[in-house]
Amino acid sequence: MSVTQVVHSGDSDREGQLLVDEILDYCGWKGKTLRLRINDMNPDAIRKALASMEDNSEYQGEYKAGQARLYADWLVGLSMTRYVTVSLHDAGYKAPVLSVGRVQTPTLGLVVFRDRDIADFSSFQYYELTALLSLEAGGKLQGRWLPRDADLDNLDEHKRIVNKEFAQSLVVKLNDADGTVTSVTNKLHKVSPSLPFSLPKLQMAASKKYDITNTLVHAQKLYESGYVTYPRTGCEYIPEGHFAEAQKVMNAIRVACPNFDDMLEGADLSRKSVAWDDTKINEHHAIIPTSKVPPENALSSTERKIYELICARYALQFLADYEYEETTVEFQAGGEVFRAEGEAGTVWVSVAEKTTKPPKPYTYHSLLAAMNNIHLHVKDSEIRAKLKEIQGIGTEATQEGVISTLFNRGYLQKKKKQIFPTELGKLLISLLLDGKGSALVYPDMTALWEKRMSEIEGGGASLDEFVSEIATMAREILSGELNIPSDIPGMERRAALEKEIAEAPCPMNCGGNARCLVGKYGAFWKCNCSPDVIFKDTDGVPTVREARVEAKCPMKGCKGKAVRLISKKDSRTFWKCEKCGNFFNDANGQPEIREKTCGRVNKEENV
Repeated sequence: MSVTQVVHSGDSDREGQLLVDEILDYCGWKGKTLRLRINDMNPDAIRKALASMEDNSEYQGEYKAGQARLYADWLVGLSMTRYVTVSLHDAGYKAPVLSVGRVQTPTLGLVVFRDRDIADFSSFQYYELTALLSLEAGGKLQGRWLPRDADLDNLDEHKRIVNKEFAQSLVVKLNDADGTVTSVTNKLHKVSPSLPFSLPKLQMAASKKYDITNTLVHAQKLYESGYVTYPRTGCEYIPEGHFAEAQKVMNAIRVACPNFDDMLEGADLSRKSVAWDDTKINEHHAIIPTSKVPPENALSSTERKIYELICARYALQFLADYEYEETTVEFQAGGEVFRAEGEAGTVWVSVAEKTTKPPKPYTYHSLLAAMNNIHLHVKDSEIRAKLKEIQGIGTEATQEGVISTLFNRGYLQKKKKQIFPTELGKLLISLLLDGKGSALVYPDMTALWEKRMSEIEGGGASLDEFVSEIATMAREILSGELNIPSDIPGMERRAALEKEIAEAPCPMNCGGNARCLVGKYGAFWKCNCSPDVIFKDTDGVPTVREARVEAKCPMKGCKGKAVRLISKKDSRTFWKCEKCGNFFNDANGQPEIREKTCGRVNKEENV
């Protein structure tokens, strides 16, 4: 069959572009390729997409950005994982593979740093000053003291009073003073319904309300069953064309979620919230329910919880804004200003002594939030401003998996709902911080990489330059040595023979060194030039093993082959059949049945 044209219909994002383009490259396809981008499963939207396909070359920026992500992950993950693991092995430890990753390591760093902050936290006292204004007309108002610039020497960076004498002096100064209301402000507030769910927001909501940590798995099942739209999305907006389907979707919600009846009483399907906005959608739209109703008992309990979260957030778009009025009152007494509500009267002042509390350990919900608001964890103001434009580290489809990976590799542990680093997780971060790999631990670098990938996608940065920069960084890190402790709690050391790992010129003359290893039967050598070849250890030097010699097994009825071996005990030559397992004497270079025994493997032979 002759192919004249290919339609690329991968997902409308960087990874979707990469996956299909890689297949086309692998197949050597050089012909005409059109790009079909569907981010809305509404039939009219699909027809529109089919009618407006562009040449696939218009999306090469996305392809290169996907390659940049692939190369960065490979360079950092492979080289740094080997670097840390081999360094521990060389130091004499029976170390597991210590995995390092472009996203997983700074995520682990967030948890380790939070754990350190909690351990190093020193509490201190501060003082809250409040005034009670007894009004002449009756009634009372309570207000909190508002500091002035002249008071800064007695305050901390959060403008809390930390000088006890200063707080007490205010009490003496203000008690029984006359207070006068100086301003009253009324403000009407309107709060629009929360937008429909993106995947990160759905994951955080499911974790916070139900302690669900594998939301994507269940959302994917709901999607594959046709009950919700595509879940791997970072968008919280809905295509305007979907508004015409609102009645059908709401009918499905009423049937599928009868417990929503009270909430839906005020629903007005003519109301169009700000969620319906085509200009806010680049790839996939928000996760919303479809008009397909799940049959009774079709959903697991976890799927039902996630489905109802999605339905509730969609239904909110047809409810009125929440309105409330806020009244702010300021009053003065003795030259000091307090904020509350009310009129004039006599002031009574009190001081409450409080103690600062350490930061809270991460939960699944708050760790996801930290990954998606990574700029809040960056100290440099210039970098923080740049990173605020980026959604976070990782993608909405991978963040949940990154956290699961950290648990599976033994770096994180969970106590009730709180997340803590394990000793292994702390060790990895410490090793990188003490060496040249500290940049891998902080979120700054990986978030800036995400920004560079976006620039590559838009044509503002070069893929080759980006990869070259990462390779240079990797070489710089690898040029240093890790500061490995002499004693690592919980990590076993190898036997003395295992510690003495030697290297010697490869007997294959590849120009590199073979590495001495110790196995069940003693020392042997291997080299990267021939990963499937094992070299013999001859007085501490690697040598090429003699050619394998085989002969027909002399046992009657056996159709296997005997192999010639040399005993390490006395250098005597003998034979063993690989099929029947019998040992034979060597008779002029041929296997010969032993006179007294033809038994199975003789344990006295040290092969």
